[in-house]
Amino acid sequence: MKQLCHYSIIRFMPFLETEEFANVGILLVTPQTGYSAFRLAPKRFARVTDFFNDLDGSIYQKGLHLFDEELKRVTQEYGYRTGKNLLNAFQEVTRLREGVFRFGTMSAILCDNPEQQLDELYDYYVGRNFVTPEYREQVMVKSLRNGLRKHVDGLRYVQKQLHGDLNTAINMPLVAAVDDYYKVIKPLAFDQTKPIGLLEHGEKWIGRVKRLLNNNAVLPQNMLFTVEEPAKNKSELKAVYLEVEREIDKLGINVVPFADKEAIYQFARKLHQPEAAPFSLT
Repeated sequence: MKQLCHYSIIRFMPFLETEEFANVGILLVTPQTGYSAFRLAPKRFARVTDFFNDLDGSIYQKGLHLFDEELKRVTQEYGYRTGKNLLNAFQEVTRLREGVFRFGTMSAILCDNPEQQLDELYDYYVGRNFVTPEYREQVMVKSLRNGLRKHVDGLRYVQKQLHGDLNTAINMPLVAAVDDYYKVIKPLAFDQTKPIGLLEHGEKWIGRVKRLLNNNAVLPQNMLFTVEEPAKNKSELKAVYLEVEREIDKLGINVVPFADKEAIYQFARKLHQPEAAPFSLT
């Protein structure tokens, strides 16, 4: 039987002047049954330290410990309440107060299992389990499309289906038609957590581009991979990435880091590259 749950996202906001924050937890209550629980991020949370890199890390760690103790006290104290009494109590708990930890607006959701729903909400809002490489690449494409409009005159880069050998149809996100040939830009995000995932993602796009090259749908000098390397400093991920990089180099196409926007725009503007050497990551 579905139950109506109310939840609030817990945010770490150390600088009130900028109102920047990181999601660090979820508080959830079920008035029908009296269930109330919360889940907080770990004390060592890379997203917080990376985003607020000019902040003393102890502010987050000590503050989280105190906030955790307070939420334990509150959920135990109100654990006997149900219905409007419980909901009103937690609306008071989550109202805006001064401090580096704050609650977002209370929201409602129907669920079969409140405990499982708490974990799912945490994974989504704090763990960001929706941020797959494919999702990240969509963000990269959107960013590049806007940048190309502003910095590249006379060429319009749009999504287009190109045809490779063996009658394969391949969708490419950024394609510009120039006279009788195409220029193609494909962002690649290598933020997989396991080596096999990184390898398979690289091989998939290497294989697709090979088919386009074999069918002369695009020439190597008119094809660009713009890449984000693995963010995690793990030797096994780095080794696999370097192998993928070597395979990309064999194609003879251009490769630049996604962060180097000016190099991307230079490639996008250039109309003819008959003798141009490929870009390099090094």
